[in-house]
Amino acid sequence: MNRKDDPDIVFTQDADPYIPALEVNDLRRSLRSLMKPAITVDIDTPIRDAIRLMQSKRIGCVLVTSHRKLLGIFTERDVLKKIVGSSFDLRVTPITEVMTINPQALNEDDTIAYALNLMDLGGYRHIPLVNDLFEPVGLCSVKDIISYLVQHFADEVLNLPPHPLAVAEEEFPLSDEPDLLADDEA
Repeated sequence: MNRKDDPDIVFTQDADPYIPALEVNDLRRSLRSLMKPAITVDIDTPIRDAIRLMQSKRIGCVLVTSHRKLLGIFTERDVLKKIVGSSFDLRVTPITEVMTINPQALNEDDTIAYALNLMDLGGYRHIPLVNDLFEPVGLCSVKDIISYLVQHFADEVLNLPPHPLAVAEEEFPLSDEPDLLADDEA
């Protein structure tokens, strides 16, 4: 598509394109557009099986259910904080021993802005999405939201060097003054 045909680009009178980075309405979209399918395990699932499922699906958490209702969430953080260095027998210990019980959950109609606020306040990286019966219908992660937001940044932001300050310092040294801490007797 030609840049002039792109409806997201607004041209000024001087024909310089203005590309909006992010608008408030982008944050008011429902989580339905971002959510991934809910990957669930039953409450009697051994820790080892849950970890293997996370590894095979390449996901950061599983939702723990009983009779299709959300009871908990088991995340990579739980592995690091509760399991590594412990004496759990991963083959037989049920996930309920190490999961986070009663996790905060949202509805798929809640907004991206609301999810971001909840994640920030609670320090969460994953938010389960549930229906009115508290059955998991999906999952939204910080990574999903970041990917969505990156789509709305201008090309100039996406094309920054990996370490902008290091590049700027090479091109524009902070000081032309001699190093005052250097040995005077060189």
